[in-house]
Amino acid sequence: MARRVSGTASSLARQFAPCEPIGEPRDLLNALFKSSTVGVAICDRQLRYRAVNDALASMNGVPAEKHFGKTIHAVLGRAAAKILPAFEHVFATGEPLSNFELTAELPSRRGIGYWNESYFPIKDHTGQVLRVGILVLELTKSKELEAALLRLTDKLARITAALRNKPRPRESPDLGCAGPAGLLEGCLSEARGISQLLYDSPPSAAVRHDLASGQSIAAGPEYLSPLSSREREVVTLLAIGKTNREIGSKLLISTRTVESHRARIMLKLDLHSLSDLVLYAVRSHLIQA
Repeated sequence: MARRVSGTASSLARQFAPCEPIGEPRDLLNALFKSSTVGVAICDRQLRYRAVNDALASMNGVPAEKHFGKTIHAVLGRAAAKILPAFEHVFATGEPLSNFELTAELPSRRGIGYWNESYFPIKDHTGQVLRVGILVLELTKSKELEAALLRLTDKLARITAALRNKPRPRESPDLGCAGPAGLLEGCLSEARGISQLLYDSPPSAAVRHDLASGQSIAAGPEYLSPLSSREREVVTLLAIGKTNREIGSKLLISTRTVESHRARIMLKLDLHSLSDLVLYAVRSHLIQA
């Protein structure tokens, strides 16, 4: 990814190197930035925005037209001080600066954001840097996902330790008033947050479990599992709280058959409680947390 950003920056810099008049901001947007999913902007020596595409405007939380003529300080607030050294480097040396990492809170957005930015010079025929181009990749979502996964992993490890009565080294066995059940509920909450980060829209029908209609688990790429298709259906329904009788009614099998499936599942997976089974269902994506 870093090489791609650097290469793109160099390519754009070469386009602007000749001594040609730079067009109006809207012309630049239409010609260079319209379909880009990467944030792109051009600033002059006074650090005023001369062009900005919709992708970067969205990242900054300010409409594109409200950038034009304003300085980076006016748009980015205190975060501008953090990227000022990057502009100074390009204007002073005439050399690009790639993979500049920014962590900041923008005035138009809530919470801390993370970005990877590259800066490149736009020169006239004498070699003087007239303007600086910026390419921006937002990393906020991936950073939040990484943090959420770490929290979830830690909670699952604590639950596993508690259920097996083998606390991890250097960690107190006391899990507080909530106990394993409370921690499991916390894990499910974390998993919901991760799901929201991963998907901008609900999963497609091909990967959803249509349990409400009584259909079998929806077809998708089969993953390696010791369980049969019917056993996975039983696990899914057990994990969402259905009783043996309810499962039998939904799958059109007897309660005794459900009990047999349940016993076989616990044996195959070496599980010892319903909590273990719920954890397996979450890890195996049999239920949507």
